[in-house]
Amino acid sequence: MTDASMLRLRRLAGTYAEYALSDVMAQRRQKWRLNNGLKARTFPFHIEDNGTFFRDVMPALQCPDAECHWLEWQLLFAITAYERINDDRIIPDRFVVDWVTHSSSYCEELRFTHVEDGHGRSVGYETNKPMRDIDGDFHKLKQRTLVLDRPLTEQRLEMAKTLFQGLLPVVVGRPASYYSDGITNKAVHLMGMEEYYLQMAINPEAVHRLLTFLAENNLALGQWEEEQGLLTLNNDGNQGYCSGSSQFTDDIPGRVIQPGERVLSTDRYGYLESQESSSISPDMFAEFLMPHFRKLASKFKLMKFGCCEPVHAIIGHLQELNGLRKVSVTPWCDLEKLAAACNRNVIWSRKPVPLKLCGTRFDPADFRAHLQETLDIGANHFIEFIFRDTDLLTGSMQNRLDEACRIVRDITGHPEGAR
Repeated sequence: MTDASMLRLRRLAGTYAEYALSDVMAQRRQKWRLNNGLKARTFPFHIEDNGTFFRDVMPALQCPDAECHWLEWQLLFAITAYERINDDRIIPDRFVVDWVTHSSSYCEELRFTHVEDGHGRSVGYETNKPMRDIDGDFHKLKQRTLVLDRPLTEQRLEMAKTLFQGLLPVVVGRPASYYSDGITNKAVHLMGMEEYYLQMAINPEAVHRLLTFLAENNLALGQWEEEQGLLTLNNDGNQGYCSGSSQFTDDIPGRVIQPGERVLSTDRYGYLESQESSSISPDMFAEFLMPHFRKLASKFKLMKFGCCEPVHAIIGHLQELNGLRKVSVTPWCDLEKLAAACNRNVIWSRKPVPLKLCGTRFDPADFRAHLQETLDIGANHFIEFIFRDTDLLTGSMQNRLDEACRIVRDITGHPEGAR
């Protein structure tokens, strides 16, 4: 690492640590702690950039050493999010370096074709659907394996420790988990959505066989991560694992972990989803997926379910899962039906309609009314707001972002956590 890179990264690390240890961040932690622990309804919220906002407003990478860019980007992203989006995002008071692992493919014939979205990003894709017949093509499936790259991981760890010396503790560990890697997404990659649905009716035993293979492989990979000692506690505010939510809580790990003792998956927050099941009946969801989700959920202390799929029709089944603490409540979810069936100890991770924020025009009154609807219908429930799929959000929308954050804090009556 050159002196120029060291000076650049050390300066960014200082800013990162200053924000992580600030009074504002302490307020945000308490806000999430109370809501996530079901102690008080504080309505924390995140606004994510799924458009070009960060690309428009984040400073360019400057380190002359390419091997430093991963860390420079990570620091800049957190700093930019704090300075430009006045939500309740937490910068953890430790810096986590993830283990570098490489996974093999579950089907060597599987190919993805990506397309750009017109803004320089590759978002949409299709696959070549190599599984035309589950029984006839089952031999194409392979058990995935993981290879741990210890040298590269240790290199990154030492770099981060050098930069954060005297500022923040640095640890190596994995906040995410292969237990959460999804199963129906892979089934659709292999055969396409239409064929996947048809086979549930035409050849249900084959679909059971396929989903069992995929789920058991996730279980094996998750167990490998545990046995290798890769896991770290993931309750300190790291985002990205639970579909945009923060899992900051004191309810984890629920036991004293002695120095040098391995962190287990059952000490941590987990995540499951099945977006591809949005068009099957609740009974089919119970038949095809719940047996696997019960096994996977047993690996977590607490968990969140859902990404883009509506959950109102399957909430009865989901509430059978071990440790369920949150469900994703998307614009396709019937709030009235969810309110009638959802237990109060399950937090609504509400995802408002993205275009209310990033459409061609911003209507503050309409934005406020949209949020108020959730607050009214969910008056007996714990609620967080997670703004995602804001694919049209750009740097020119800074003013509406500022106003949106003010509206959320005002309408919920919880201004704490504002810069």
